[in-house]
Amino acid sequence: MKSKRKITEEDRTYTKMAVVAASFAYGVNDYDILGDTKAGRVGVARQTAYWILRKSGMPYTMIAETMGKKCHGSPIHGYKNIENILELDMRNGYASCVRKALKHYKDFYKKYTKVKMKRKIEELENAF
Repeated sequence: MKSKRKITEEDRTYTKMAVVAASFAYGVNDYDILGDTKAGRVGVARQTAYWILRKSGMPYTMIAETMGKKCHGSPIHGYKNIENILELDMRNGYASCVRKALKHYKDFYKKYTKVKMKRKIEELENAF
C-alpha cells in the first residue's frame, strides 16, 4: 500500500535521522536497520526507528515506504512492540536504548531545523 502523499526529501531526512539515532543507541549498523535482518538488537533498533517516526507524526504507509518495506504492517507491529517495551520497561534494558534513540533524534531534529531556518532567513535576505 502506497502513501497518498508524495514522499519529500524532508521525509527521507527524518527517516535517516531516526535510523541513525537508533543505530547509535543500540550499537548496530544503520544499513542493518534498513535491511531484512531480524536478529535481536537489529530488529528492535528497526522497531525503534518505526516508533520514533510514528511519534513524529509520519503515517505508517510512509514509514514503510521510506524504510523500503513492502507494506505498513511492519511499522505497525514495531510501534506496538516498542510501546509494550516502554510500558513494561523490560526486555534486557531495551527501554533505555529507546530513550537514548529518542534523545539522539531530538538532538538531530533541533540541529536540522536550526540549519533549515538559517537557510530560509538567508534566502529572504537575498531576495531584497
